[in-house]
Amino acid sequence: MSRYERQVRCHAFGSSGQNRLENSTLLIIGAGALGSAVSEQLARAGAGRLVICDMDVVEYSNLHRQSCYTEEDAAANMLKADALAFHLKAINSNADIITVTQEVTSLNIIALIHQYKPDMVIDGTDAFSTRFLINEVCHKLQLPWVYGACLGTKGTVYAVDYTSACLKCLLADEQTSGQDCSIAGILPPVAHMTASMQTAEIMNYMANRCFSGQLLTFDMKSMRFQQTLADKLKNPDCKTCCHGHYPRLNERPLKVMKLCGGKYMVRLTPAHFTETTFRFQKSSPYFKYYEGPHYTISFFHDGRIIIQGLDRIEDVEHFIARSI
Repeated sequence: MSRYERQVRCHAFGSSGQNRLENSTLLIIGAGALGSAVSEQLARAGAGRLVICDMDVVEYSNLHRQSCYTEEDAAANMLKADALAFHLKAINSNADIITVTQEVTSLNIIALIHQYKPDMVIDGTDAFSTRFLINEVCHKLQLPWVYGACLGTKGTVYAVDYTSACLKCLLADEQTSGQDCSIAGILPPVAHMTASMQTAEIMNYMANRCFSGQLLTFDMKSMRFQQTLADKLKNPDCKTCCHGHYPRLNERPLKVMKLCGGKYMVRLTPAHFTETTFRFQKSSPYFKYYEGPHYTISFFHDGRIIIQGLDRIEDVEHFIARSI
């Protein structure tokens, strides 16, 4: 019996869908709750090549909802992309897994797409700034992509064909509620239901060369699901999909950026990670960590620093200049 016989027998997918899936390259940006679960399902289903982009390390707080990762990965501060690739190869040794262990920004996203030539982009991020960047580049390069978001008990999925309503049509601007899963929490089934609907849209596209055309939302608490025809949401004056304006692609990432939960991100260089003399309490080749009475510092191998406990950008800049 063929490994994929049971899904090929499903008339909604069939051998044509399987052939397209096996010959596809899928770019997955983010390997957290959504990206890891989507990657696992696609590897099990026989996707041809997965290019997984993530720059973070596995933490114990990830394990309750993020697929494949283990306590050993968290203890070793393994890079998520590398840990996920290792586990996916154990699931399907035929899977072609490529890892990109760097932050995806306006400086490298077009180069990544030109290098790997994906048939589709999958959103596994937790930042709307990155999602709007994906929206712009996929419209500019005429690539389909699948948006997914989840928080608390709610999830949303929308598969974006570059000819239909784009994310900018649905969300006029970046979401600024200040909520993230470290504040509002997230339940494991919410993340996995969202990821499963993303994967379903991917497989629909492989089988039928089109998405459902629906904006899908659900609330696990009430077990209510809602779908909205996305074409009804298309903005005829959308700056992205109607006028071809791509401001996020043309702007450089901020050096210091305020995040949710009272945190700041500082972008330095990999050399700073290697050469710093600051006394971190925990250190690995990919990650360094310090926890003091007033602030915590997470330092990543690509030069990003996450600081929590300082109140102002000026305080963060002063601390970096003095200590790092």
